[in-house]
Amino acid sequence: MKLLEADKLGVTFSGLALFRGLSFSFGPGAIALMGENGAGKSTLLTLLAGVQPLQEGRVAVGGHDLAAAPVAARRALAWVPDESVAYEFMTGDEFLRMVFALRGKSEAPALAALIEGFGIAPHRGKRFGQMSLGTRKKFMLVSGLASSAPVVLMDEPTNGIDAEAKAHLVETIRHGSATRLFLFSTHDEDTVARCGATVLRLAD
Repeated sequence: MKLLEADKLGVTFSGLALFRGLSFSFGPGAIALMGENGAGKSTLLTLLAGVQPLQEGRVAVGGHDLAAAPVAARRALAWVPDESVAYEFMTGDEFLRMVFALRGKSEAPALAALIEGFGIAPHRGKRFGQMSLGTRKKFMLVSGLASSAPVVLMDEPTNGIDAEAKAHLVETIRHGSATRLFLFSTHDEDTVARCGATVLRLAD
């Protein structure tokens, strides 16, 4: 079962090709996107998530073409950026409710366990402007992982989080990778090994 397919992707900036002719397809599992800074890891993830429009090639998520059927494709994926996308005035609870409302969901069965596992329960009523960068990142991770989307895309998910949160992230990926695809960029080789992830390396 193919959950994510990319065919002949290409990106050019200022006349220089970041990558071209990039093709792959993945079913359930854990895939670590690795490479030097500037190799295009974050750019590739934003293309796959539909955040950045495709310049060349085709992407399908859960069998839905991202360009031809964007709503259906985006319903099949969850996107966790490296930086917080919450408004500074929002509380943690408000942000989570907004995310699930945008996904058309009133509840997420996995949410309670993720809140406990990432240790963010004491911060649910705190505004994002008052949170540490690590706590913000944990809320981003919980918002994506708690969805039922079969494809989860994460940009540098271990950046700024503590060892306990990292251990819970690894456990979540290992437990869910039999039925879901977790594709994440990282420089953290220890996490890659602990997740049992396959490496997709982008050359500089």
